[in-house]
Amino acid sequence: MGLGEHFIHPSFPKTNIAFFKNFVNLQKKSLSPVNSMKTDSFFYRFFSEFPQAFFVLIGEDEKKANRYEFKSIEVKEQGFRFDGVFLPETSDDFIYFVEVQFRKDPDLYSGLFAEIYLYLRQYKPVNDWRTVVFFPNESFDPGVHPHSREFFESGRLTRVYLEKLPEAYFEGFPLSMLQIITEADAEIPGVAAKIVEQLPGAIHDHHEQKKIIDLLVNLLMHRLPNLSRKEIEKMFDTILSDIKKSRAYQEIAQEAAYENKRTIALAMAKKKMNLALISELTGLSKAEVLEIAKDLNHRQKSRKLGKPKKESY
Repeated sequence: MGLGEHFIHPSFPKTNIAFFKNFVNLQKKSLSPVNSMKTDSFFYRFFSEFPQAFFVLIGEDEKKANRYEFKSIEVKEQGFRFDGVFLPETSDDFIYFVEVQFRKDPDLYSGLFAEIYLYLRQYKPVNDWRTVVFFPNESFDPGVHPHSREFFESGRLTRVYLEKLPEAYFEGFPLSMLQIITEADAEIPGVAAKIVEQLPGAIHDHHEQKKIIDLLVNLLMHRLPNLSRKEIEKMFDTILSDIKKSRAYQEIAQEAAYENKRTIALAMAKKKMNLALISELTGLSKAEVLEIAKDLNHRQKSRKLGKPKKESY
C-alpha cells in the first residue's frame, strides 16, 4: 500500500470524532500553535518512522526511502545540528538536508547554506546534495536574497508549504498526521480522531502503534495545553478500544496474521524444509503451502532463464 491508501474503513465506529470533540470541548483558548522547537522534534521522529513520507512530499517515488538512512548530524566546528539528513547508500543518489522552519528568520537561507558547506568541508561526502525546507505556509519564507539566488535557480533547494499541498496528500496515513500542525484549531479533534481510526489498518504491530500514539500525544500536548498527558492518552485508549471491537478491525487483524503466516512459510520453503512440517508449524493448509512452494519454484526457474548464458569458445 502507498502512503495515500490507508483510509478509514466504513465499518469503523462513527462515534469517535464526536467523542474527541466532546472531550476537548472545542474551546479555542485551549488550543495553541506548535512552537518551532517542538515541531522540529516532531518532524525528526516523523521522518525517522516514515522516511517514505519525505519523498512523497517532495514529489519523488516513496520507494527511494529504501536506499536512505535518516539521521541527525552535528557539525562539530560550530556545534549546530541539522533538523535531519537523508544519507544515501550509494554514491549516485543525492544527500538531502532537511530544515523545518516554523518561525520567521530573515537569515534562514544564509545560515542554512553556511551550515551545509561546513558539513561538506568536515565530512567530505562524494554525493551531490539537495536541501528541502518545510514551512507551514509562505508567510514564514523570507524569500530569495540575491546572495543565494543560484541555489534557488539550480534546483538545489526545494521549498514545501504544507498548507498549499493538495488535501489528497493528507487523506491517508501517515501524512494525515501533519494536519495536526496545519489545520485550524477547531478541526484538531476531528483530525486526531481520524488518525487514530486509520492507525490499526496501517500499523498492525502493537508496539509500533504505541510509538505512533506517543508521537501524537506529544504533538497534541502543544495544541491542547489545557489537557494533561494522561487525559490525552486516556482519550486515545478509549478510541482504540472501540475500534478493536469493530468487525473491520477484526478483518484487518486476521488478514495481517494470514499474510504473516505466508511470509514465514515462504522463508521456510526457501530453506527446503519439508512441506508437511511447514504446514504444521504455520497452521496453513497443505494445499496453501504447496501453492507457495510452486510459486517459489516458478520464480526461481524464471530467474535462471533470464540470466545471460556464458559464451563458450
